[in-house]
Amino acid sequence: MERRQGLRSGSIDRRTCLGALAAPVVAATWDAQPGAPERGPRLLFTREELDRVRARASHPQLVRFRDTTLAKAEQYVSAPRLVPSITGRGEPDPPGEDKGLACARALQGRVVTLGMAWELTGEARFLESAIAQLEHAVRSWHIWVDTAHQPPFDLMTGELSLTFALAIDWLLPAVADDRRRPTVDGVVRRALDAFLEAVEREKPPAWHTAQHNWNTVCNGGAAMLALALQPTHADKAARVLARAVPAMERYWDHLGPDGAWDEGTGYWRYGHRYGLMAAEALRRAGHPAGAAVFARSGVRQTGYFPIVFNPGTTLSASFGDSNGRAADAIFYLLGATYRDPAFIWYQDRVPVPRQAEGWPDEALALLWRPVDQPWLPERQRDYLPRVPAAAVFPSIGWALLAPSQPDPAHFLAFKNGSLAANHTHLDLNHVSLAVGDRFLLAELGSRPYPADYFRADKRHGYYEIGTGGHNTVLVGGKGQVHRRKGRLLPLVDRDGVQVLTGVADDTYDVPTPIARRHVIALDERQSFVIVDEIETAEPQPIELRWHTGGTWALGPSGSAVVTNGPVRAAVRTLALSGVPPLEVATPEGWIRPVQVLSARLAASPQHLVVTAIAPGEAEAPSLSLARSRDGRRIQLRVGERQLRFRTTAEGGLQPV
Repeated sequence: MERRQGLRSGSIDRRTCLGALAAPVVAATWDAQPGAPERGPRLLFTREELDRVRARASHPQLVRFRDTTLAKAEQYVSAPRLVPSITGRGEPDPPGEDKGLACARALQGRVVTLGMAWELTGEARFLESAIAQLEHAVRSWHIWVDTAHQPPFDLMTGELSLTFALAIDWLLPAVADDRRRPTVDGVVRRALDAFLEAVEREKPPAWHTAQHNWNTVCNGGAAMLALALQPTHADKAARVLARAVPAMERYWDHLGPDGAWDEGTGYWRYGHRYGLMAAEALRRAGHPAGAAVFARSGVRQTGYFPIVFNPGTTLSASFGDSNGRAADAIFYLLGATYRDPAFIWYQDRVPVPRQAEGWPDEALALLWRPVDQPWLPERQRDYLPRVPAAAVFPSIGWALLAPSQPDPAHFLAFKNGSLAANHTHLDLNHVSLAVGDRFLLAELGSRPYPADYFRADKRHGYYEIGTGGHNTVLVGGKGQVHRRKGRLLPLVDRDGVQVLTGVADDTYDVPTPIARRHVIALDERQSFVIVDEIETAEPQPIELRWHTGGTWALGPSGSAVVTNGPVRAAVRTLALSGVPPLEVATPEGWIRPVQVLSARLAASPQHLVVTAIAPGEAEAPSLSLARSRDGRRIQLRVGERQLRFRTTAEGGLQPV
């Protein structure tokens, strides 16, 4: 392909170049400057692919990304420089400063967005701003490791590594060598060398082979930087790749064949974002590890995990810390890779723009969002993804039940699995319920991370992390124990009744050999019945807790109604020992308004409790409950409906 020099007029745009900096930059149609690598960009895109972006930017499916990219770029050109704060986690930042990790993320958004604006318009001022901000980060930032973390390399350094990798591969070749070299030398010193210092020591940091987001953010960022620096720093690049690439296999090995991720959808986005971009760069470089990632069945399926647990367009039914919705241009990368329209459909529904600063989703969407192909959702009449109404992810013990998918009228999310998962809470057998776009039985999530949020001796004292801050059961006033494991049994589906059983045996601080919650879905998941079985070594009281950001209203005979704005649900509770007293309280220790409904049962070595939940209703059905003498059969009456179950060898309930 013929290369073109300079702006369309063949001149430098001198209106906006910063005169104080040496050597002005040239426009998006450039020859590599003397001393720069001869090859064009290659990590995530080529010069030909960038030319195609420019040619198709006015496509109806892409124009919103183009317009947002250009609008953000205009803001970034005149925005104050990013200044990382050296204050600690949870401490206020001086005016005009922000935490190190936030600055690294914002820099990536600015640099990639400005670079894409340069590609789209040919205006050198966008490239000049991107280069100047990169230079400022190398020259003037006091830290490249967030103050919440240990040096020499952390999440901040990992994100910066990816940003500078793209810049070295794509943007910096457009400037003269005497201007480019200090930036490259600075990132080698502050990132590439720092990574080697961390991982080549006798005992590398735990993140190096961790099975959570730190692995791919740190290793993935370093691997991309090494790929970008291969032409000029071959030895160091080879050493980084030899350490980073095998380490990322540990992360992907943690991904089950169902594609679920036990850190939740918020950290699914974070870890997968960096892991998939690194895999794509490795694949393009001809490294077999890149193609191997995309060949994994779990990676092929993984986009469906956030589609299920982020139902509709506003809610997240995920669990644990930072459990917000997953929205990222990597859905377009996954969709294009596997030709799966569900991933395109999901990301297309994300509002644009989402935020002023942060990752460059719109710029990357211009690269990765396919158009004009027959498999795309816009080419299929009335397209909707095939999402199971009863979606179970056995690899992590999570499930979501709804009358239909996508965009369910209501849903129930159920959590079991491992209490050793990163960012997990002590929340086995927690249940969340939403009607429309409002939660009625809520997962509280997490607060802005205080300084001691991840200290082992402090973390589980936070209300929202302990068992008492969840919609599950306390035994003897005590909760569950970190690192213990539960099990979600396979879905039972028989005669219009579906049953999911969460087994939390021996996971409590109080000896509790049996702790099981059975979620029974009736009438195509229009209503639910929850059966709790608790057996303890010594007689213990138990308490069922149900949190809402709305309002509880108590009724007669163990009933209550929860409302949140225009939506509601009715509940009714009955124990084998009788109707338990219900109480509504405002718990201490949480940062937002919340009410909790408690059902308390007196001390006993055995408890059997049933709770009916009727989404959208003002009154829950009547209940009766009986159990056989041998404890192996349970009989329920829910309204006019009789239900009989037998206990399976695994501890589940089988309809009979």
